[in-house]
Amino acid sequence: MNNNDPHVSIIILNWNGWEDTLECLESLYAIDYENYNVIVVDNGSQDDSLEKIREYCQGNLKTESPFFKYNLHNKPINLIELDKDDVDKAEISARVSTKSPNLYLLKNDKNYGFADGNNIGIDFALNNLFTDYLMLLNNDTAVDKDLISPLVKTAESDPKIGLVGPKIYSYDRPNEIQTVGFNIKWSRGEIVSIGHTEKDEGQYDKVTNVDCVSGCLMLIKKEVIQKMGKFLDHEYFLYYEDMDSCVRTRKLGYEIYVVPDSRIWHKTSSTSKKAAQTAGYYTSRNVFIFMKKYSQKNQYRSFLVYFFIYKLWYSIGLNTVYYRDLKAFIPILRGTREGLGWKK
Repeated sequence: MNNNDPHVSIIILNWNGWEDTLECLESLYAIDYENYNVIVVDNGSQDDSLEKIREYCQGNLKTESPFFKYNLHNKPINLIELDKDDVDKAEISARVSTKSPNLYLLKNDKNYGFADGNNIGIDFALNNLFTDYLMLLNNDTAVDKDLISPLVKTAESDPKIGLVGPKIYSYDRPNEIQTVGFNIKWSRGEIVSIGHTEKDEGQYDKVTNVDCVSGCLMLIKKEVIQKMGKFLDHEYFLYYEDMDSCVRTRKLGYEIYVVPDSRIWHKTSSTSKKAAQTAGYYTSRNVFIFMKKYSQKNQYRSFLVYFFIYKLWYSIGLNTVYYRDLKAFIPILRGTREGLGWKK
């Protein structure tokens, strides 16, 4: 790969998760692609994330992973720190290094959520960097060395392809598929993960057209975002914003593909009671936002029947039994009420 290849801006959102972020960064700086830059958007972390990122860039903090060996030889990494509202294009250009890797660190004053946190990174890249593609990448991932080339090759092969994603594996079970994209079952309001928990035996080795790809990693053509405006809808805050963006991408006339030669390993989300309650609230609320925006009237009616007869009670039962949380139903019911638009 060389600098004549399309330029990719990789955006990683960090919020009190520096250990995951550093592992992700170390895997990125080992990829077999030259024409890219990395932007970490810190979403107002309250831990020592900023200091740890600085130490890592200086080569003073080693990170370990089962997927790579730490490389001291590409340190120091040139760190360019910027506040969200204090971005000067000329200053940025003057601080870029041509002799070492660069890392842009955007420091938000608060937690803007997944959607707006990433949107801030996207806006920075579009306004200040010469980029052809934007990549959103979760910080709790490790990436394969051949990450970008297959994605860019597929996206460049057809002007109608606007968004692509990789094959995603479980971090703890490296040969178990987490997802190779999603299809939407509109009559139930379900986002159906393809290949979930299956052992990879080559059954998903073809580039495949899908309804959606995971926001864990999306590679998006710049023109798609320019036509769309804000790529992620902040109304969701957490969950469904990536699915929403995929639907809007398709409505603009673009196709979405999964590229299995590009691979990442994604850690399983936290299973604490607090995390489960947060997920219960946002998923039950946001499915209504999503369905109201995009489903047809008959699909929405069918979804309501399915949700209230089965899905709601399944979610309450699962959270109550699995997490042994007798109050698990409260955030789920609150999210349902707010999703429906019912007032207190």
